[in-house]
Amino acid sequence: MTSNQNPPQHFYALDAIRGIAAMIVVLYHWQFFYYANDVYVQNGYEKTALPWYKYLSVFYTDGMVAVDLFFLLSGFIFFWLYAERIATRQISFRKFIVYRVSRLYPIHFVTLVLVAVLQWLMLRNVGHYFIIQYNDSYHFLLNLLFIQNWGFEKGPSFNGPSWSVSVEVFLYFLFFIICYLKLEKKKLLLFLLIPVGAFLQYYYSLIGKGMFTFFLGGLVYYLYVWMMKENRARKYLPALTVVTLVLWAAMLAEYQFSFLQGIWIKLFHQAMPDKSTETALSLFGQLRNFFFRIAVSPFTILTLALWETTKGMLNRKWALLGNCSYAMYLIHYPLQIIFVLVVDWFHMSRLVLRSPGTLLLFFLLLIPLSMATYYYFELPAQDKLRARFSKANKTRVKIADVNITT
Repeated sequence: MTSNQNPPQHFYALDAIRGIAAMIVVLYHWQFFYYANDVYVQNGYEKTALPWYKYLSVFYTDGMVAVDLFFLLSGFIFFWLYAERIATRQISFRKFIVYRVSRLYPIHFVTLVLVAVLQWLMLRNVGHYFIIQYNDSYHFLLNLLFIQNWGFEKGPSFNGPSWSVSVEVFLYFLFFIICYLKLEKKKLLLFLLIPVGAFLQYYYSLIGKGMFTFFLGGLVYYLYVWMMKENRARKYLPALTVVTLVLWAAMLAEYQFSFLQGIWIKLFHQAMPDKSTETALSLFGQLRNFFFRIAVSPFTILTLALWETTKGMLNRKWALLGNCSYAMYLIHYPLQIIFVLVVDWFHMSRLVLRSPGTLLLFFLLLIPLSMATYYYFELPAQDKLRARFSKANKTRVKIADVNITT
């Protein structure tokens, strides 16, 4: 990349966004405390009963779009960090996989075993599992192999939120193949993978959801690269900032006041009078989420990347949110089960889990626990695995040298 402005060594703003997205997912999953007999049923509870619903309704209703933000961020970051290095053979498949597994697997394995134990306790104490129902040996094996959402599953299993990490692992293989074949800069290919992802999501599996947004993130990265090469970052940043703020304001205003929703329902009934209002609302929600995925989210990532490039890197303390995001994402579901078990153990009403105070307490425990997990477990485990790989690799090189010389 040749320009008068060098890209930053680290995008701390994107780290912060990843941490915020993780907290949104936690809020979205707060609904788990509201299902009768701990069994998920679509529209099986009153949403307005959720804590501070008036102010947090956007997260309770469509918090799943935060997962799309994860995928978009991954696409942007992976094309930035790995695409060229893989294409030019600077990084091998083995090294790439070791880096990804050492980052993702340790806490995945620990939380998998933890959830298995907690769900066993739930089954023993109350006679059923908590929300996620497929907790058998078959699905445990799928989780061990990180393929629990590759289409082999019967449904969500064990640490349910880890489905998106399983999808990411699939995307890593696809990403590596594309880059190894030196197709990473074929914008048309990346663009075509987006509707392929949409097709797969609609007809087959959640792999398509990840594919759609991951490769959109790759295109956002190459748009960023083009702006840098053409020295247009500073020129376009003010306009991009305004557009991004307007998009966010419009989205939040729509959630709060439902201006467009009312207009949509009227137009929908005029065009299809035989369809119900529920159908109109469902379609409107899908279109609103689609708009977030293809407009709000990409504009946000591009604007933040350009802003940090032209204005200078943020303080590295902003990385704290991103650092603990993965732990927060995988720990929050087992922590929810622990809350249920504790409440049941003390013969308290489950209604206490629905109070705003419990929500605050949950985050007060979750955030420090996630930070501690990152610094005292994730990082040490990652370093040990990578060091072991490096040592094994050096040993193989020495053996190869001996074989050559003899």
